[in-house]
Amino acid sequence: MIRRFLMVTSLAGFIFAVSAHAQPAYQNAQSDQQSPKVQTVTGKVTQVETGGKAFSVDVAQGNEKKPMRFIVGKETTVQGHVAAGSMASVDYQADASGQLVALSVKEQTAQSQ
Repeated sequence: MIRRFLMVTSLAGFIFAVSAHAQPAYQNAQSDQQSPKVQTVTGKVTQVETGGKAFSVDVAQGNEKKPMRFIVGKETTVQGHVAAGSMASVDYQADASGQLVALSVKEQTAQSQ
């Protein structure tokens, strides 16, 4: 009788420990799905909007060039002198409204290409 009680108690403790350990992993997986993926593109800057709040980059896709427009936020870091006509690498992610927010912009010189 005592042996059975100890066995049931041990089994219940084991199940409780496993379920408590699995729950945080599920919560982490759920939060990973909600955070947008950071992507990187490199291309020629075609336009910098007045005030520097946004800029456009032509990105090569096969034989064609696709224009992409990026929003500059408070968290955006800029390395080098990025202006129309210069090559730049942009790390970005989409915000809740679908706009592309630049996280970092780095001028690409002939040496870094």
